[in-house]
This record gives sequence, structure tokens and C-alpha cells, in this order.
Amino acid sequence: MTFFFRFLLVALLQFLIINCSPVPQNPEKISLGSWSHFKRTFIRGGRVIRPKNNNDTVSEGEAYVMIRAVLMNDRNTFDKCLSWTESVLSRKKSHGDRLLAWHFENGHVSDTAAASDADIDYAFSLILAYRTWHDNRYLQFALEVLKSVLDHETAAINGRLYLLPWPDRKNGTDELIAQNPSYYAPSHFKLFYEVSGDRRWLELSDTTYNLLERLLIFPDELKEGGLVPDWIALDQQGTIRTMPGKPVVYGWDAVRVPLRIAADYYLYGDQRALDILRKFSASFEKKFSKNCLTSLFEDSTKKSYENALFYSAAYAATEAAGSSIAPEILQRLRKCIQKSGNGFYYNTPDDYYINSLSWLPEYYQINKTTTKVKSNNLGSEKKLSFKWFDL
Repeated sequence: MTFFFRFLLVALLQFLIINCSPVPQNPEKISLGSWSHFKRTFIRGGRVIRPKNNNDTVSEGEAYVMIRAVLMNDRNTFDKCLSWTESVLSRKKSHGDRLLAWHFENGHVSDTAAASDADIDYAFSLILAYRTWHDNRYLQFALEVLKSVLDHETAAINGRLYLLPWPDRKNGTDELIAQNPSYYAPSHFKLFYEVSGDRRWLELSDTTYNLLERLLIFPDELKEGGLVPDWIALDQQGTIRTMPGKPVVYGWDAVRVPLRIAADYYLYGDQRALDILRKFSASFEKKFSKNCLTSLFEDSTKKSYENALFYSAAYAATEAAGSSIAPEILQRLRKCIQKSGNGFYYNTPDDYYINSLSWLPEYYQINKTTTKVKSNNLGSEKKLSFKWFDL
């Protein structure tokens, strides 16, 4: 009996040690450790795999990792991913453009359709690489991708330029046009204008805020109101409609909206970005006041989205808005971190999507020094001076 109780006590102590381990607080260690785990788990010879999807690859994954590689000053990883992406996913030979085929599985490209979020993130990573490592090849690639995006993945609707989620399929006059708000990245668009001089990128930046204001600030067109859904649609007059077959929920796509808008606020100081982030923050604060000890993120069907990525997006909004709940949101995010050898992962070790983006608040923590913009012809007053690159 004595031996049994000793055994039980040892087991209980081990359980408490495992489950009461301190939450990591050093943002640089978290950034480096999560990058170490990500490379070890998800990157194979420049290909970014999704273990939960039979080790397939999507173009967005390559673009996410290439952006992160520049921010981590990891040129070796960047070049490996660039080489694989250009040799396998580039549509230059198959379609004559510089967009990326979105899906690779079972050893070959299974769908040559492009996804514009991946294409703009890919171009963004190339420009960052050019400005970080001063290789003109990166800039040339980026300019070719940008031209293809404007040529094939934009459309004018009732006098306004919109970003299409995939190459234009020649919609008929009675068809709805799909829109994904999380594909719009105004800080990307402003950088694209800086390197290309094409003012259509500034038009797309304006469209970003037009859409978000209609969804968040004046939510009259969607009867559900007050939401930034994963998907919406536009009719030929540019009126917002629900997307057939898509629920109106803030889900796995829309969670990227606060992250993209926060980037524009910190990099370019756009007041419109702050207005949108304050609207998001108010929504998160309202949920927090009602559910401070329970789930903050669930849809109308009570499906839970309680995970690191949703906390990451909530932190981006609440911190920018100066909300009092931002520190608690950051701690909830960090409680999702698990240690793996000399690395860290979020939630589960094999979730590619959560582990691709949830680390961004830590990068912000490392680099949150605000400086005045010297000059950039966009009328900004402040931006974030990042540790490894400066826009």
C-alpha cells in the first residue's frame, strides 16, 4: 500500500509539473522557437506540407513561410521555398502568367487555379526579400507577379476596382462575384504601388476600407449585420450579398482580417485601419465581458474557434485600439503555446495553419518601436520600424 501511494504521489507530481509549467513570456524566444518547430515539422525541401491534409501543399503556405523567412532573416529557407515554388507551382509555362497553382498533392499539381491571397503574399515576400538582401532577381519576380495579379485577379464593378479570389472567369451579367475580405491586404497594396507606380494598387487599398466599412461600420447590406464573414458576394451594381453555399460567419478565413489591417496601421499609420481595428476591438471587448472565463469565439451554431490564431487576431485589434483587455488576450494566446524539444508550437504540433500565423504578435512585441515616416508620398505619419526590414 505504501509503495502504491508513493507511486501515485510521483505520478501526480509529474502531472502537475507538466500541466502547470510557466507560460513562455519572452517574445524573441517564442518567435525563434516556433520558427524552429515550424521548419522541422512543415518544410520539406522548400515545400510546405499540411500534415492534417495528407501532406499536401497550398500556395498560401509557401507565401506565408517566405514572408516569415524574411522576417526571421533566414535566406536559406527563403531561397529553398522560392526555388520549389517557382519550379512546381508557377503557372508561367501552363498559363503564361506568373500566378501560382494553388494545390499540390500526391506528387503533382492537382489544381492549376490560382488564389489571389497567396499571389499577393508571394509578391510581398519577394519585395521584402529584395529590400532585405538586395538581390534584384527578387524584385523582378515580384513585378511580374504583380502584373499578373492586376491582369487576371482584379475586376471593375460599378466603377470600383476589386480583388478577385481567383483569376477572372468572365462572369456573366447576372452572376454574383465572389469576395473574400481576408484576401485584401492594404499594406501590401501600398508597397506594391511604391515599387510599381501603378495607382490601381491604391484603388485596391481604398476598396479594402470601403468593403470593411460597409460590413462593420454601416452594416446595412447584409441583414445579419456587423460581421466580417469569410465570404461575401457582389452583384453587378457592387451591392454586397451573401455568398451562395457560404455561411455568414467570422471563421477561419476572416480571422486574418484584423492581422492584415493591423499591419497597415503599424506600417503606414492609416486612420481608416485604426477605425476598423477599434470596431473589432469593441466586439471582442463585448464578448470578453460576457465570457471572460469561457469561449470568446464561436459562431451561431456554437462551433468553437477557441485557439491561438483567433487570439492572435483579437490581440492585433485590441492592442492597436488601446483596449484594457489586450494584455489578457496576449496571455491567452501564450497559454496555447506548447514546448517541443528546443522549439514551440501552438495548440497542436501538426496544425499548419494555426502555426503559420499565430506567432505574429510575438514579432510585434520584439519590434514595437514607433517612428516618424521621413517621406513616402502616401501621407502617413507613423509606421513600425521592424528589426529586420524597414518599409
